[in-house]
Amino acid sequence: MGWKLEKIDLVGCDRIKPNEEIDLCFVLDEERRAAIHGVVKFPNGKPVEGAVVKLFEKKDWKDCYENKCELKPITFTFTDKCGQFLFGVEADKDYVIKVFYYKPECKKPCKENEEEEKYPR
Repeated sequence: MGWKLEKIDLVGCDRIKPNEEIDLCFVLDEERRAAIHGVVKFPNGKPVEGAVVKLFEKKDWKDCYENKCELKPITFTFTDKCGQFLFGVEADKDYVIKVFYYKPECKKPCKENEEEEKYPR
């Protein structure tokens, strides 16, 4: 369980004055937010930069047992150069994360004027 950070501004009329002592009492509200974070790696252990990580909310767990999985898309992000991602989420909900990465391989050297070579003049 976490607690929200609170602040009190001591400015203007509330500014502390010379030789003055102020006794403050903070009552922290319960924090209801949560976070999901992780790292995407290749099988060789290297981090994957630029992978798409998509967050879904699962509508109902029982639907999965009846092959009716319904996912509600929430948001997405891309992994950073260290393969890391982060989502700020609501607590007490069921989530599914899907990851996708694709980097096309160029099997032959790519040429600038490939179109001209296909159709010579």
